[in-house]
Amino acid sequence: MMTRGRSCLAAFMASAISLFFAAPAHPSYNTEAGHKYAVASQRLADLKRSPQKKKYRSYWLDCIRTFELVEKTYPKSPDAGEACLDRAELYRELYKFSKYSRDLNSALRTYAGCQANYPRHQKAPEALFQVIDLSLAQKKDRAAALKTYERLARAYADSPWTAKARARLGLSGKAGKKETELRPMPTARIVSAPKAAKPSGPAGVVTSIRHRSGGAYTRIVIDQTGSVKFQASELKNPDRLVFDLIHARMDAALNLNTLPVNDGILKQVRASQHDPDTVRVVLDLASLKNYIAFPLHDPERLVIDVTGESNAGEAVDASRADAAGAGTDSLSSPPVKPEQPDPAASAARSTDMAQRSPARSGDETKLSLSRQLGLKVKTIAIDAGHGGHDPGAMSKNGLKEKTITLDIAKRLAVLVKERLGCDVVMTRDKDVFIPLEDRPAIAKTKGADLFVSIHVNANRKRKARGIETYIQSLRASDRDAMVTAARENAMSTKNMSELKSELDRIFADLAKDDKLEESLQLAHTVQASLVDTVKPVQGHVVNLGVKRAFFYVLINTEMPSILAEVGFISNAEEEKLLRTESYRQSIAEALYQGVRNYVSDRAPQMMGI
Repeated sequence: MMTRGRSCLAAFMASAISLFFAAPAHPSYNTEAGHKYAVASQRLADLKRSPQKKKYRSYWLDCIRTFELVEKTYPKSPDAGEACLDRAELYRELYKFSKYSRDLNSALRTYAGCQANYPRHQKAPEALFQVIDLSLAQKKDRAAALKTYERLARAYADSPWTAKARARLGLSGKAGKKETELRPMPTARIVSAPKAAKPSGPAGVVTSIRHRSGGAYTRIVIDQTGSVKFQASELKNPDRLVFDLIHARMDAALNLNTLPVNDGILKQVRASQHDPDTVRVVLDLASLKNYIAFPLHDPERLVIDVTGESNAGEAVDASRADAAGAGTDSLSSPPVKPEQPDPAASAARSTDMAQRSPARSGDETKLSLSRQLGLKVKTIAIDAGHGGHDPGAMSKNGLKEKTITLDIAKRLAVLVKERLGCDVVMTRDKDVFIPLEDRPAIAKTKGADLFVSIHVNANRKRKARGIETYIQSLRASDRDAMVTAARENAMSTKNMSELKSELDRIFADLAKDDKLEESLQLAHTVQASLVDTVKPVQGHVVNLGVKRAFFYVLINTEMPSILAEVGFISNAEEEKLLRTESYRQSIAEALYQGVRNYVSDRAPQMMGI
């Protein structure tokens, strides 16, 4: 009886253990990771329930970023694998709406990464099957699908997903056989797999090369369909910069021999298929002070910023190609409807005012304030956050951040031109989408001395309110600053680790030129002015202070630069104020006064005799 009892107990334990490990992985809601996963899942559920939200890319990317945060913050938790797979599925669903190849490529990379990072997860075999299915159905890349199948069969020979993948490929043979031993099923009308495995196609296709020039600065953008990996070198006699894009090929439609620039910094840009796996891009130099190159995502591209000597070349108008490509990131969406607070008459009036130039006079007493103060700041760039298909934050009542920021930016432009006498560069003066990295490039090519980016904050806590001003930093001041930066960077899902070396160079140059210190001074004067001006209007203003975080809109500006969050659109009281023209005018006045105070502080002081 004792032996039988032990046998029964052993059988029971074995069954219990097998059931435990066979059970699907569910998020552990009683843990911090589980709580975060639950929040991400709720956002996903909200997105799936809303046909309207599905039309806007920013909502998809917000969900993707939330799952990615769970995975990166709690990589060893049971929820990390689930979050990874949810992220992959989101990219796949997004592709159905957008039809953008970058979303399909992201889905493929994420599914493959889920299996690699969580090989024991119950859904790991399914992740590889999805790679095979997408490779066949969308990429039409049988070689890549066969290579993935070999990986699936080797790691999960007995999985039902392996058998399903074999059927999907139309192959016969036992799981675990090498790719070269697989044969097509007799009934399948497909070409037999080669006896020697062919390498999968290149990771990326170079689709376009464009440039933007102005003053002593030129930006080259190389667009690519897949992940960008590159090597850079500087060659002499003649002077040139060489960028080898690894695991890439030229798009046949590109057919680029040379791209003439002739702006005093670059003579031309040449591109060629250096070898079957490498695209070589050569920048022929006329003048070089320094350069920085870094990859960006969504879409994938390599950005090269080249700075020449201060007297190199004449200023050149911004490239039309950038403007033409600006709208390609949007999903199909309904026509923009008129919305508060930007009625047609007000917009027309604001635009007309923004285009006026202050009167010029030879009379010393009528010189512009900027000239009287020593010509330290001649041009100010004003950046209205978001725009076009990217609405930014939205209130419960449908008020959009992009509308508020554009209205305030136009009002600020009028004040700067009429009262300060400075030239104004607006990154956008209408409801259009401008990529984040293009905004500082516009400012630089137009010779701006200051960069002011205007935004409106949001928080899931409806009581959150206040005003804060940011400067660029690799480290966020606090968790709230990190969340704000993540939201403002939402239109470009980034991998910070890929940028670290180049960002270190950027910040080192800024520190050397005292640009970070000057940005801090500008931020403090603007923050103080915002609080002092808004306090009488609001009655109670929350001063959140000057903070630091990493923003793509401030990347490599090479000038004192700030990002002002002028209120919380998610707060009912502040939203009500932001809807009124008088309050938006107060915000513009406050921003102007802060900039004026900064300019005054920089002016050379007369010494008493």
